[in-house]
Amino acid sequence: MPNIAKVLKDEVSRVARRETKKAVASVSRPAAGLRRTAADLKRRVAQLEKELRLLWKTIDGQTKAHSPSAPETADKARITAKGMRSLQRRLRLSGQEFARLLGITPQVVYGWEKATGALRMRATTRAAILAIREIGAREARKRLEEMKGTKKPGKTAPR
Repeated sequence: MPNIAKVLKDEVSRVARRETKKAVASVSRPAAGLRRTAADLKRRVAQLEKELRLLWKTIDGQTKAHSPSAPETADKARITAKGMRSLQRRLRLSGQEFARLLGITPQVVYGWEKATGALRMRATTRAAILAIREIGAREARKRLEEMKGTKKPGKTAPR
């Protein structure tokens, strides 16, 4: 005859496993769904990061084509009134043409012509200046011709 203690112990173990399985089943199904969702999100994030890297490469290629100066040097570049006057003279542009090429008002260029020393300006203007430092007079004229139909900076439509 089998040992009653062993049979009782085996039965208790079996019932305990069954009850534990019931208790855990209510938690394991949502957990599995969460694992699937997390895996899906990881795949989507990886895909988006890959697309972002591709876009950054495209943007960097376009930026380098238009502006050979590095972005780190844009903050460190010292732009002076004398430099602006010589740049305008080298490009053979009037004050209005120079302003239009930079996307600023002619009044700002006039202020630069009268100023001395380093100039303070917005980041967009600084970037535009650094971009046109590398071009010549012909390229400047060509860009002005392309901009001919666009709105002049500083002008607002009457109300």
